Amino acid sequence: MGNLIRMDLYRMRRSKAFLVSLILAAASALLMTPAAWGLAQLANLLGETKQVFPESVALVSAVSDPFPMLNAMIGMLAACTFFFSDLEFGYIKNIAGQMPKKGYTVLSKFIAVMVQNALFMAVGIACSLLGTVFFQRIALEGDYPRALLTLLLKFLLMQACCTILLLLVSAVQNKSLGSVMAVLMGSGLLSLVYMGIDAGLRQFIRMGAFSIAQIMPDQLLRADAPKTADALLVSAVTIGVFLPLAIRVFDRRDVK
Repeated sequence: MGNLIRMDLYRMRRSKAFLVSLILAAASALLMTPAAWGLAQLANLLGETKQVFPESVALVSAVSDPFPMLNAMIGMLAACTFFFSDLEFGYIKNIAGQMPKKGYTVLSKFIAVMVQNALFMAVGIACSLLGTVFFQRIALEGDYPRALLTLLLKFLLMQACCTILLLLVSAVQNKSLGSVMAVLMGSGLLSLVYMGIDAGLRQFIRMGAFSIAQIMPDQLLRADAPKTADALLVSAVTIGVFLPLAIRVFDRRDVK
């Protein structure tokens, strides 16, 4: 199993798609503050109301937002490409044939993508700060324990989202469906679907202020500060359901 994980990490590191995705994530984070500054200046030129661009930003806010701009979507698309690479290039049969259970290859990908997600988070934070220093002062005051907790929660939520993609791409072997889901989850567009589900459910049951979006990992990932209990429970349930399911489905499929 250890050799399989190392091989997956090697494939990931050597993948051009992974490197391109990482560069795009770095550029997205780097341009976030300059883009906001430029929009504020444009609004001042065109509008009657003076837009005041903040002079400083707290370091903890950058730490709490490891997926700025489009980075969550980019990371999920990179995960889809990685999950499908052994199937796409035709050497999955050789890999799976050397394992006691074919499903070990799915588990290995799940573990390997943890490294990818951690790297995307580190790049997002570092490049976000780098793009900020030229436009805003970085304030060091803040609640760092809470920021680090939020960082951990978002890592778990990102991993939960990738587990859903793992089932679609690696087990079901449908990269197109996984990529569409990655775009919807990473961009937050699934919130429209959740609103429709809520509207339908309210025709039959009383839901009060509850919304389906409150228990979905992609929506919690986009929150500034997801509630600890909600994030932990949703991550655990999502991974606990979709990872064994992905392994079981892949074990029952013929590899080509």
